[in-house]
Amino acid sequence: TVRGREAPWREAVAVFLAGAVVATFAGELLRDGWAFRLRLWRHRWPDVLFALPAVLSLGAGGPRGAATLLSLRLLARELIDLVAWRPARPFLQALLRRPLPLLCLSFLLTIAGGTLALMFPAATRDGQGAPFLVALFTSTSASCVTGLSVVDPGSYFSAFGHWVILGLIQVGGLGIMTLTTTLALAFRSQLSARTRGAMQEILEEETVQGFQGLLYSMSLITVTLEVLGALALYPSLGLAPDGRVLSTSERAFSALFHSVSAFCNAGFGLYPDNFVRFAGNPGVNLTVMALITLGGLGFPVVTSLLDWELWRERGPRRGWRFLPVHTRVVLLTSAALAVGGALAWLVLEWNHSLAGLPWGERLWASFFQSVSLRTAGFNSVDLTKLGTPMLLLSLVLMFIGGSPGGTAGGVKTTTVAVLAFTFRALLRNRSEVDILGRSVPPATVYRACAVALISFGLLFTLAFLLFAAEPHLPFRDVLFEAVSAFGTVGVTTGVTPQLSSAGRLVVCALMFVGRLGPFTLALAVGLSKARASYSYPSTKIVVG
Repeated sequence: TVRGREAPWREAVAVFLAGAVVATFAGELLRDGWAFRLRLWRHRWPDVLFALPAVLSLGAGGPRGAATLLSLRLLARELIDLVAWRPARPFLQALLRRPLPLLCLSFLLTIAGGTLALMFPAATRDGQGAPFLVALFTSTSASCVTGLSVVDPGSYFSAFGHWVILGLIQVGGLGIMTLTTTLALAFRSQLSARTRGAMQEILEEETVQGFQGLLYSMSLITVTLEVLGALALYPSLGLAPDGRVLSTSERAFSALFHSVSAFCNAGFGLYPDNFVRFAGNPGVNLTVMALITLGGLGFPVVTSLLDWELWRERGPRRGWRFLPVHTRVVLLTSAALAVGGALAWLVLEWNHSLAGLPWGERLWASFFQSVSLRTAGFNSVDLTKLGTPMLLLSLVLMFIGGSPGGTAGGVKTTTVAVLAFTFRALLRNRSEVDILGRSVPPATVYRACAVALISFGLLFTLAFLLFAAEPHLPFRDVLFEAVSAFGTVGVTTGVTPQLSSAGRLVVCALMFVGRLGPFTLALAVGLSKARASYSYPSTKIVVG
């Protein structure tokens, strides 16, 4: 057969099988809907969530995509039955008590499932499916909410492939914080005390009740913000990349895709130039920047800002003082990085990536890149024109990333803030580190130093391997690619499609380690053994 074209009998068989799967699935939903009546959503909501994109795909003329989606849901149901299988429970319960292997295994399984789905013929426009390495790279990038891609996602993948990428982005952005609780609920059991303590360290919650309440509010906040973002983007996304007018369903999906990608700080776009065509569109710029910021601040910060009783009783000025110190540190550090980055971009890139743009677009682009560069990965200017001074500053911003408890990557803003105030305490010859009138425990300072040093060590090692795998590519471009992947940012100077097979595997490792690094370190600290009851005699070592 010719590439991209199926033989008539194969197409007929595919349509018949797709219709059979859809009919069987619809029959089950109708049967259970009649049996459960108003309780259908409670019992079969995963089926409904899978059926919605399947129906849209079927309506758009993609029966194989619809059949593939429903087949994946049927496979997931069988896996759930396997989890509930009595002989498998001891192993799964033992895994549940060990968050570190569970965390790594969950992401590996998500990446593997996404790779398999993207290799289906229905996932690409040519009907051949993505090659293994392309599927693996895309699945890793989406699951780790990075945004790097060796192909153009908008033109290479089909509607089904876009739904797969969207699902991977959502799972990768939020699943890392809800996975343990989801499995615990599946077993109808409680999280272990050590696991709860470790997860509280990640989400910066001081009590178990606060941790559980945060988990329940995360879903509502996520759905609300992503839907509002999609509604705000809908008026501006009326044209396809080739200039064709999108249908209502295509336009709605495009708005939803970019809204989820922005809130999860993924950076995936369906346009070949990303958001360059929207550089002067205030609606798109404000919406995407707001979604990126809210997703990168972290759910503990967002929930504390949504405490209406605090603002109503104390007012804006006094309410600010009663916010948690963590919230104020995150907001002040994020604002300083965003404003400082925008001013630096405007000055340093005036004659580079901003050259030829009107004044208004230069301002929009500077702020957009400053917000996006730390973790999201969208770009509204041509980054191949990036000057060397701004490129070096961009490496710092990407390494810092977003804030704890959110969808962003990097070493986190609070880590940098603690290190900065530690340096200030050293200059003032103070034995304690204080931030906003509160002293910082030594354990927090040690953790910040450990996160920064380990992250730098991992980045250096994997970047070295990437340089060895890509000796023909420019030094600055490879370094930019490595830091972008490790910080789960996703911006590139254009070398991603040029990576060799070895280079793509190294970048996959960078994205995976960058996404899990700070979390696994926080878990390791939270699950560490009890403190030693002894200490050694002190000594002096000359440093500096």
